Amino acid sequence: MEIPESERITPKIAVQRLITCFTTANEEINKALGQEIPEKELKARVKLFVGDAFRKCNVDINNPGKNGLKEAMEICKINTKKMLGPNAESIIKKHYKEMSEIIDKLPD
Repeated sequence: MEIPESERITPKIAVQRLITCFTTANEEINKALGQEIPEKELKARVKLFVGDAFRKCNVDINNPGKNGLKEAMEICKINTKKMLGPNAESIIKKHYKEMSEIIDKLPD
């Protein structure tokens, strides 16, 4: 059965979801740490952080393949763990799982 176009996940949608998911995760982590960061600043940091992950693995953020998205997501996860340590582990796992499910829906 073919998936309707309105429900298809494209690489561009996956990148947008990654940024949204990462923003939400950062909000949760900051809240858990008792830190308050203005929304505009948080979104700017996340875009920079995610963009940097794509650059580090030489993946075009505007047209990534499935494997490129997985690589960038892995870099994001590793960098977040380095920055925040074990306090963020459960939040990272939750959002990593959600993003993996989205990326798995992309064609190979």
